[in-house]
Amino acid sequence: MKHNVYVISAGRYNNLPFDVVQKKKYFFCVKNGEKELYEKAGCYNVIETGNLMQSRNYALHHAFKMNRICVQLSDDIKKIVINKNFGTYKKIHLQEAIEDIVNKFNKVKGIKLLGIPPTDNYFFANTLISKNTFCIGDLMFIKPNPLRFDEQLTLKEDYDYTLQHIKHIGTIRYQKYLFTFEHYSNKGGAVDIRNNDEEQKNIKILFAKWGNKIRLNPKRKNEILI
Repeated sequence: MKHNVYVISAGRYNNLPFDVVQKKKYFFCVKNGEKELYEKAGCYNVIETGNLMQSRNYALHHAFKMNRICVQLSDDIKKIVINKNFGTYKKIHLQEAIEDIVNKFNKVKGIKLLGIPPTDNYFFANTLISKNTFCIGDLMFIKPNPLRFDEQLTLKEDYDYTLQHIKHIGTIRYQKYLFTFEHYSNKGGAVDIRNNDEEQKNIKILFAKWGNKIRLNPKRKNEILI
């Protein structure tokens, strides 16, 4: 199965970590009113898709309509390396990692959601495959299926989407590579709406939906664990 890469982005048209080829090849799902700004920054396939959840669901619909794997990628990726638990530590080009992961995913039967390690610390990624564990939204590989992101959420949608897949289909994480993202330090995207009230609102929604399938992270404020 072929794949499309969708960069879920908002307000970062001047700070995109992609080369000329990637800007022409990838689809950029951006918030309303920013299409022209991304095109001026060199992006070729730019679609105004609304807020974060609308953009994620649009990407699913767009890829699935072509019977392709939907690769959803954050716009603040910084570095990819080989996990030294499974090879010689070295930097890897993003596209090389994506192609390898897609090839592996195509050999997996039944599972529709594949994720990556949620941290770039090799200590926490000591098995090549991790089953039915959290798949972070920064880089997701999704085969056609009926599950969608919950549009009442504004944050932590990857926890909900992971739990949907665990309940109905299952998930895997492929941990050969470790990915570093800018996250909280990078202006734009979810950072612009992330605050204590917004975090707590989304946590309450998740507890209402999933109950004891999740718990508060005792070490990090406003974080949860599956």
